[in-house]
Amino acid sequence: MDNALTPRRDGAVDLAKALAICAVVLIHCSANHFAHHPAGSFQWLAACFWGSVSRWAVPVFLLCSGALMNAPGRDLPLKKLFSRYLLRLALALAVWAGLYELLRIYMGRGGALLSQLAVQSAQNWLTGTTYYHLYYFYFAIALYLALPLTRLIARHASRAELRYLLALWFLAGSVIPFCRYFPPFDQLGASLLRYSLPAIFLSPGLGLLGWYLGQHPPKSCREGLVLFLAGFGVTFLGTWRRSAAAGELDQFFLDGFGLFVLLMAAGVFRLCQRLGRDGVPGPVLYLSRASFCVYLIHPYFQWLTRQAFFETLSPVWAVPAQALLLLGLSAAAYEVLRWVPVVSRWII
Repeated sequence: MDNALTPRRDGAVDLAKALAICAVVLIHCSANHFAHHPAGSFQWLAACFWGSVSRWAVPVFLLCSGALMNAPGRDLPLKKLFSRYLLRLALALAVWAGLYELLRIYMGRGGALLSQLAVQSAQNWLTGTTYYHLYYFYFAIALYLALPLTRLIARHASRAELRYLLALWFLAGSVIPFCRYFPPFDQLGASLLRYSLPAIFLSPGLGLLGWYLGQHPPKSCREGLVLFLAGFGVTFLGTWRRSAAAGELDQFFLDGFGLFVLLMAAGVFRLCQRLGRDGVPGPVLYLSRASFCVYLIHPYFQWLTRQAFFETLSPVWAVPAQALLLLGLSAAAYEVLRWVPVVSRWII
């Protein structure tokens, strides 16, 4: 997501990051519409469409980071990994957690007293209860902490060994957690649970997968389209059916690291490899570079514009319209902030 962490330009990665930040904003703009329309209604389905078709965003960011950071030719000693990359992520998380805690206080939603801001922010930072979108940091930090191991694998493992490791990771991280909720596997829930991976361990695997896919680009768009459409179809229809039965939004298929969301993410990444292989236009490159800042700051603009786009308006047009507005405002903020050296280097 962060251009400072990925200094070497790659057209496929830039395209993927630009699309992913648009998808993140779409997800967040669609979320509040579910509560204002009956599950299964046309308006609800419109919100479900936008929320489903863009659900792949965060896994794609992790695929991009892995594709670049696991490259064996990249010089990444432990000192540089910790003093530059991990320190930067930790500082950015601390700063943005504090800023959004201030926003919580201003909104009067149970935030700490101003005198307790530092303590509350530190507690949120350590326990992972920061503002809703900052969870990405914890997955990114896990990916970077695992880089010495995943880079070693990328350098020395054969193609067959890599495919075997990735198959095990996919089985334990996505397939088993999905299957244990459906018969006949639900009868084996206790034993299957023991062999599934906690979500935080999914990000190093996504990083390694990103590098592997980057080394073996597709020959056409067909693979990416099939993966994306299959993942989207199950995500959208599954959410529709389960929510209609429950009478409210059921997020089982909307899990950001769920089986079919990961299929969508792989599909988008493969499409970007094909479409971005010869480089990308200037606006796409700019949005890629701004993606980290846009990700961090757009919830603030979403809060500011909440009166302009009431959740009771039709999500058919309100979701993409608000997303475009937030992207524009966030990109403008990036254009200002990137000229502040300390902020540009450590915070955005």
